[in-house]
Amino acid sequence: MGGGRYTILLALILGLLAAVFFLFVFEEEEVVEAERVFELNAEEVVEIRVAVDGEVATVEKVPLEGWVITDPVRYAADPDIVGALLREFAILSPARTVADSAEVLSEYGLEHPSASVEVVQGLDKPMVLLLGDVNPTGAAHYAVEQGTRRVFLITAQTNGNLRKTADALRDRRLMRVERDDVEEIVLEKGDRRVVIRLDPFGTWRVEAPYRLPAERDEVINALGTITGATAISFVDDAPASLERYGLADPVMTATIRSDDGSVLHTLSLGNEEMGQHYAMTSERRNVYSVSPSILRQLDREPDFYRRVTAFGFQSHRIPEFTMNIGDETVSLVKHAFEDWRMTSPYELRANDQFITAMLDSLEILRVREHIPATAANRASHGFEQPAARLSLTIDDRVNPQQVMVGADSDDERYTYVMDPEEEWIYAVDASSLQRMPTSAIGLRDNKILRFKGYQVHMFEVVTPDERLRVRRDQKQRVLWKLEEPSTGDADAISVGRAFSELDSLYSEAFVTADPEADLATYGLDRPVMELTLQVGGRDDVPEERLSLLVGGSPPGDENLVYVKRRNSPVVSLARAGFIARINEMVALTPKS
Repeated sequence: MGGGRYTILLALILGLLAAVFFLFVFEEEEVVEAERVFELNAEEVVEIRVAVDGEVATVEKVPLEGWVITDPVRYAADPDIVGALLREFAILSPARTVADSAEVLSEYGLEHPSASVEVVQGLDKPMVLLLGDVNPTGAAHYAVEQGTRRVFLITAQTNGNLRKTADALRDRRLMRVERDDVEEIVLEKGDRRVVIRLDPFGTWRVEAPYRLPAERDEVINALGTITGATAISFVDDAPASLERYGLADPVMTATIRSDDGSVLHTLSLGNEEMGQHYAMTSERRNVYSVSPSILRQLDREPDFYRRVTAFGFQSHRIPEFTMNIGDETVSLVKHAFEDWRMTSPYELRANDQFITAMLDSLEILRVREHIPATAANRASHGFEQPAARLSLTIDDRVNPQQVMVGADSDDERYTYVMDPEEEWIYAVDASSLQRMPTSAIGLRDNKILRFKGYQVHMFEVVTPDERLRVRRDQKQRVLWKLEEPSTGDADAISVGRAFSELDSLYSEAFVTADPEADLATYGLDRPVMELTLQVGGRDDVPEERLSLLVGGSPPGDENLVYVKRRNSPVVSLARAGFIARINEMVALTPKS
């Protein structure tokens, strides 16, 4: 009895699985293999004819022009709308069949359909879809393939996508232009004429009524307004006169062109009526209505297009630069992100944070006043002997960016700067440049030693009386082993404190960088201590030995001490407190 129940239960489970399989798997296959009304390759379509309420629009694929409305008026068709119509036609699938063979098509509004779509593919017989009445629920429309009597339903959305009048098929963009091809914009209104041109180095410049770098964002916005202008309506396809539209003498014109002549279009804006402006282009004589926002966005004084920043560069794209300060020429090179090195007049690490901040400040200097760069103005604003002059190498630019820093204004609110290649002096906020260095050494790195503690493998302290050397255990990296003066485990906490002291050691004052300097003057010929770190050499980090010589104190101030990297001529003064910490570590280390 129990076995019978088990057999019945198993049969029920198998039946349920079979039902799921047929319901879902077969239904899925049916969806995947949905019936198509027409076999259509959209790429091979050469002509489309759409009739809506008795009005017929013919669209043809014309060589070198693309889709063109040829009837009832010749006009460019919107390729996106035509493409969407063809896609809808190609994937057309009955939502539901109403009648396999309807005897009376008039019952569905298909005897004299309100709309039809005819598609010609190559030399094949045209494919024609007839569109009829809406069904009783209002959610779908009746349709039939011409020559058949099978009536089916299509969705209201599909019906709307197919019922396109000539007006709906028109290309509403007033010009089809690739913005990247445009190299000049001319904006004219009354006596005002603004010319903006792209120079060979990719910088937009105002060329008239004066010459000045342009604000790129505003130029791109203006260009987008012109090339993106669209018709709200098509007012007159063959105007007998342009006077009534204000287009015989336009309120404003905007012309775009390229040097090679491939782009040359003018947009003319005329009178305003009913909250819209009349417009036309040099391509056609058609009159359109457009949004009044187009005129508002283009009707700008020349000053609107002036670049708001003094210079046009991005600081992170500067790999090297030179800087003239007084009689010194400083050369700096970026080795890696925020790793600047001075190569002249001294070879040493530069102050990364200071240089990054300085370049960032130069990048975003906002112009408060434009002053013509006449000879008299150059002299009166401090450019005969500028406080600083920079030559910035910019990635992907042929010529360096030149920056000259002149004098401050009498009230000290502004500092005057200029690009010697330009015709203007710019007044910028003095606070933006108040920390400009006055000498090469002002750009040096104030940190005595730069290292990362986890990359240090050996640390050595040498004094006139003893030597202490510890090395990181390669298996247990948190442990340190003594090598001198004895062997065994070192106090990892003491080593960590020593690293912390050296990592926070900064130069308090620069003394000299003369390689011929007498080191005995600073007690560095016989240092009281030499500290050596072996950094890297593993994990793809280049090996480097950092050795710091510690000398005597300046007369009358034992809180400071002379220090010098062994491989550098730079002598600096540092706070002497770190010596006691290092000596404490040495004292705590077992000697045997």
